[in-house]
Amino acid sequence: MHIPNGFLTDPVCAATTLASAAAVGYSIARLRRDELPSLAPWMAATGAGIFAAQMVNFPIDGATSGHVIGAALAAIALGPWRGMLTMAVVLAVQCLVFGDGGLAVLGANVLNMAVVATMVSWGVYQFTTRRLSGTPGKLAGAGAAAFASVLAAAVACSVELAISGTYAAGDVLTAMLSVHLVIALCEGLITVSIVAAAMALATQPRLASPGNLAIVGIAAAIAGAALLAPFASSSPDGLERVAEDLNFATLAGDTFAIVPEYEVPGVSSSLLAVALAGVFGVAIVALATYAIGRTATARVPKQ
Repeated sequence: MHIPNGFLTDPVCAATTLASAAAVGYSIARLRRDELPSLAPWMAATGAGIFAAQMVNFPIDGATSGHVIGAALAAIALGPWRGMLTMAVVLAVQCLVFGDGGLAVLGANVLNMAVVATMVSWGVYQFTTRRLSGTPGKLAGAGAAAFASVLAAAVACSVELAISGTYAAGDVLTAMLSVHLVIALCEGLITVSIVAAAMALATQPRLASPGNLAIVGIAAAIAGAALLAPFASSSPDGLERVAEDLNFATLAGDTFAIVPEYEVPGVSSSLLAVALAGVFGVAIVALATYAIGRTATARVPKQ
């Protein structure tokens, strides 16, 4: 659901950039008042895992694919403020390094997938777990949160496209929701599976510490990026499919990328090029998220 350059007007780009910057800034301010430890290792592992998961597009039908957004995973693992910050780092790396989502619309992508999707996920998860206790409640909450996060991001994207005059509001909203409904169901199932696996790992004595869980998470992200991403579906994702069906795909502008199309330049094997790009991206996201997680919660000594 990464919006490319050209789909949104300059005023909408400016407004969404201001809104997302304010939200991310507020999340950092909240973390500075938080009495909890930084949880930077968990942020690094979660960010790395979400980056790897987003590289693995799964087929929806013969002409469309989808991928995990990961906002629900971030919210459940880290809470709303760390989750929002982690998602923002993932999206920034995807844009600045891989050209996934335009730079002009980075604010809109952060608003949709890091702010709106994360906050909706957190709200739905809290609502569900307060009414269903124990493991069943957590798993039901994870599935509902993931499902809601995808649809919420799709609605936000549709509103931005409509305000920009890219396409009529009713038509683009109907098209986005119809495509992303199946993607949302898939994300819900994937999120439940990941949360169940994480809960099972957390019961193992050797993996109970945050540091060990973070190492396992980063290792799993590296494995996913290296082994699964090269075989991801090449079909257009939900937004790309809607843009093609509604005939505004030609509005997409060029985007600068250090590693374009998630393939390391100069590598003859496309499978190896994607695998290397995935591992490279996982490393960047893990390091950046860890550094920002530590910095955001750093206490300034009082004089």
